[in-house]
Amino acid sequence: MRKCLASFYITLGFVSLWTTEASTGSCNCGRDNLNLLKNKCNNTEGVYDLTCYARHKKDLVSFCEWKGDNSTSYTLYTQQRRCKCVKVHQKNGIWTSDDFYVVANHTATAHVIASSGYLHWCTYKNFSGNPSKITLCGPHSKLTYKRISGHLTVQVEWGDEISFIKSFFVEYKEFNTTSWKEQQSKNNKECVLWYLTTSLPYELRIRCDPTEECVQCPRSEVIMVPPELTDAPSIQLEIQDHIQNRFISPGQRKAVVKWEYPNSEAVAYYNVTVRKVSGEPSDQDSFRTEDSSLTLILSYSAYNISVSALNTAGSSPVSSIATEQMDEWRDSFGSFSVNITSNNSFSLSWNSSVSSVCYSVEWWAKGQIPTFRPFYEKQKHKQITGETDSIFQPYIRYYFVLHTRPYPDICKIKNVNNSETTYGTAQAYFTEGSPIGAPGNVSILNITQHSSVITWSPVSEEDLRGFLLGYYIYLTWDNSETSFTVNPSVYSYELQNLESNSAYRVQLSAFTTAGEGQRSDFKHFVTNPLEFTALNSIIAAVVVGIIILLLAVHLSCRLLHRAKKLLWPSIPNPENSNAVQKIEISYELGILEPLNRQRLEESEGCDSSTVCVVGSKREASPLCSPPIAQAGVPTTLLLNEDEDSPSIPEQIAPPDTPTQVPTNESESTKTFPMDFNKTDSTLNTSVDEEITTFESKDPGETISNTTRSDFIPASQPAVVFMSDYTTMEIFQQVTMAGIQGPSIQTVKPGLVPVHPGQDYVRQSYFSQETVQ
Repeated sequence: MRKCLASFYITLGFVSLWTTEASTGSCNCGRDNLNLLKNKCNNTEGVYDLTCYARHKKDLVSFCEWKGDNSTSYTLYTQQRRCKCVKVHQKNGIWTSDDFYVVANHTATAHVIASSGYLHWCTYKNFSGNPSKITLCGPHSKLTYKRISGHLTVQVEWGDEISFIKSFFVEYKEFNTTSWKEQQSKNNKECVLWYLTTSLPYELRIRCDPTEECVQCPRSEVIMVPPELTDAPSIQLEIQDHIQNRFISPGQRKAVVKWEYPNSEAVAYYNVTVRKVSGEPSDQDSFRTEDSSLTLILSYSAYNISVSALNTAGSSPVSSIATEQMDEWRDSFGSFSVNITSNNSFSLSWNSSVSSVCYSVEWWAKGQIPTFRPFYEKQKHKQITGETDSIFQPYIRYYFVLHTRPYPDICKIKNVNNSETTYGTAQAYFTEGSPIGAPGNVSILNITQHSSVITWSPVSEEDLRGFLLGYYIYLTWDNSETSFTVNPSVYSYELQNLESNSAYRVQLSAFTTAGEGQRSDFKHFVTNPLEFTALNSIIAAVVVGIIILLLAVHLSCRLLHRAKKLLWPSIPNPENSNAVQKIEISYELGILEPLNRQRLEESEGCDSSTVCVVGSKREASPLCSPPIAQAGVPTTLLLNEDEDSPSIPEQIAPPDTPTQVPTNESESTKTFPMDFNKTDSTLNTSVDEEITTFESKDPGETISNTTRSDFIPASQPAVVFMSDYTTMEIFQQVTMAGIQGPSIQTVKPGLVPVHPGQDYVRQSYFSQETVQ
């Protein structure tokens, strides 16, 4: 369609530019008529730059041209030996005549009459010259150019004038500049321009070098040369099969070729070439497009796809991309098998349900170029023999691909696009052998107490030399060995039921129908003695964290306690001092004396669970004098078996009143020891008592003893007790120094009431008892 439109417009332009104008009247070349016209048409306007040239063709011919108005009619008369009229044409404001024959070395004259249609208005011009002196060569009849590696090669064709032109000049300049450069060719056909800027377009003008045969050499029109295409297109290939695109038939692929070019404005079109790797020819394998993509429907054969950008100055470097064969299509449409019968023949078998009768088979070994063979066959098997280009070798794997073609007339490819469908693939050996290599990269992973995982890489196809049937795994420990067989598609295996903390060795080998291959080197490993899991790690971390936290808390408490003592010491409370306690104790004993006496009088007797202790009555002496015992007043302590410590001493009746208490077979004597171990002790009133314990064997028997208490003289100096309160200690020392008479008596610490609120008092009692 585009070619038809271009032809139409070119023809229309040619017709519009070259318009034949009728002459003004009949052609009368008489001398009188020419003189009449010369005298009559004396106007100077209408004909400009009239000139005539002679050209070298089969014979010497001449033509004339001038500039004039399109609305004016022109008549050309030529005269050399005789007169004749010549037709003229107009093109871009320039009038040109047809060629007319002339004779060399004879003067020729051209007369031009211009008429505008007005009466008595016309213009007359003439031109005379020797044809050998006005010969003209050029412009060229055909010009081609090509840009590559920074230089421009211009090739020119001169037509019939080629024998008269020895060389020519090329004038050139960069586009949109004014300075022209010129270079002369070394012959009349080709001229090379060097050191051009590849990314810029150029303008050219061509003219011949003048000679005797070519007196005049006019310049040609300006020729635009586009930039050089130095970059290769960036090409991408997207492939979809019938699984990815349901509109594609099984056995075919949709290949979408896309490309990009950095300077796409300088590109006129792109050329895409698609050829099979096997070299099988096709009637159409090249596609020209102005777009930046091309969609093809191809079979599962291997193809080479190349793309290049082109313009009038040349083509860019080629970008290529290849599609590979698809081995996974084996037995995809049915049974397809190959049997290599000899070193240059094989037989094919396929399913009889295939409707096509035109096939093509390709086969190759790894690293080789595929060989092809188209054939016509109505049966479901084919024997191919005599393929001298392909000699089958033993222990080498060969790949076979069978294609079907839709046209039965000939089995060759008419169009590489959408003309072939792959039926299936197969693999075959001429002779199989056992592997000469062992599995590589054997590794032992995930070792535990009772298991481990073995991984390996497969044997290479060159070392396999046959179809792989599986792997043997040999496990050795101590003096024992066992083996396992795994599938050929497996590349890892887990060993189980292993003994913990034991050493093992592993070997692997591959096997084919011809036998077992070489074993790999030993791989040693030792199972774990203990299984240390992540849970154990977490538990251990928690326990360690708790221990560290407890230690930190304990250390912090001790540091805080020490800091408190240093920064905030305890302030003593005088109310809780030893002196105040002594005053309170003496006062409380005096108050409790009548109550104790009344409690003793109310008591009728003692049972077996009560111990009655009768002692002399005593009074707490003032701080400034020793205590004086009152004769005849006993002191009785009631001790219950249920009580852990003696109760507060109570005042009881005088010794004249007998008291019945249960007695035991023997008397027990208790001595209250002195407590000198306490640092902070208090001074207590010293009392010497004689305590008689009455024990009764029978519940009805009553024994009464009266013990008179006397004061025991002090046999040692007064004792000074140190406490936290320095002032009260000095006061007490002075008081003790002034005591005259009997020494201070001590009582059991439990006999002195102590207030539980006395936080700062730590009491010490100096007690002494004499039991008779």
